[in-house]
Amino acid sequence: MKKILMILGISIALCACHKEENYELPEGPVEIPDAVDLGLSVNWASFNLGATEEGDYGYYYAWGDTRRQSVVLWKNYRYSNSDGTKFNKYCLPSQAAWWEGKGSPDGYTSLRSEDDIVIKRLGGRWRLPTKEEVEELMDTQYHPETFTWDMQAKALNDKGEEVKGVRITRKSSGKSIFIPYSGRMNGDGFEYTKSRAYLWTSTLSEGATGGPDGAYNLGLDKNEGGGVWSNSRCYGFAVRPIQTK
Repeated sequence: MKKILMILGISIALCACHKEENYELPEGPVEIPDAVDLGLSVNWASFNLGATEEGDYGYYYAWGDTRRQSVVLWKNYRYSNSDGTKFNKYCLPSQAAWWEGKGSPDGYTSLRSEDDIVIKRLGGRWRLPTKEEVEELMDTQYHPETFTWDMQAKALNDKGEEVKGVRITRKSSGKSIFIPYSGRMNGDGFEYTKSRAYLWTSTLSEGATGGPDGAYNLGLDKNEGGGVWSNSRCYGFAVRPIQTK
């Protein structure tokens, strides 16, 4: 299973804010994926966190928030105020105007282990990928002598239904990963399902506002390719674990 493209894009938008309640979902059991060795610096999981088949979308989370929620928006986000203009964790000294935590901004630029949902749910050597590890994966599309990319691939979900996504295969070994077009959660609804995939990295980004409201994600579009994008932390994205070798 796999991911795509390595161009940096910025796509910050305000998360929907039409509900104020915090609807937390129960944490169901998670199946441990296979670790797929594509010959890169890390192994990639065979399916998304919360999935059981490679075509499943899995669970959706806001960045750094380890709670599953049926409504994702700034009012429900763990580390900001109600409109995403003040933060109490993950803020650079240069963004002090956005800080409302104790003392000075913490300066964290990547998720602490306690906020990495993969570490929390899978443990061991599993974790979220960094921006650099996603870039490495996406760079494989520029090496057709070694990898094949199928942007219109299909795989089965746990209901036996065909799901579209991207399959990346290493030619020499035949090993591959499939990334379904799982879209994203915005408020209490879903956007871009069947046409895009958004998968969080563990790396903070500067938002379009210049503040710490963004984080990097792997973004795929079935028609336009993809890249390392930056989106508001409060969106609900699927998660693809990686395993340290």
